[in-house]
Amino acid sequence: MGKRQLGQYPQSRYTHLLSSERNSNYTQHRPATFEIPVERPPKGCQSCTLACETCRTSLTYTVFSIPATRARRWAWLLTTLAGIASMLVSVLAIHHLGGEHPGEPGEGVSGLLTLGSVGGFIVAAIGLSFWWYEDGVRGPGRLMGIGGHTIKR
Repeated sequence: MGKRQLGQYPQSRYTHLLSSERNSNYTQHRPATFEIPVERPPKGCQSCTLACETCRTSLTYTVFSIPATRARRWAWLLTTLAGIASMLVSVLAIHHLGGEHPGEPGEGVSGLLTLGSVGGFIVAAIGLSFWWYEDGVRGPGRLMGIGGHTIKR
């Protein structure tokens, strides 16, 4: 389940941004990647502070056990399924209401159902992405994009 195989040590690596070169249409990042040498605990999670091999900055990483990581994967999968269910129910309800004209009694409900279908799609897409890349490692770095230090999944 998920993309990552779970072993005694995490497969994710941390990166240090060496340079960032901006061209007309894109930005090219050049990172250095290093292993995260934190062993998975048998239960719960374990935090460890490492020194970046490039700049010697202290980085704290938390590594979850295999059962905890599997539980997180199940949570993301259930979130995805809830988003898909919301989207399907909303689309079927919109289809059942048919082509209502503005000013009719169901106008507000149709807008809510449209919001439910779009919201369900967004929740399903985000949940699927997190399910796919969940590997039980948390650490410094920006959620999106690239910063000075990130986790490469």
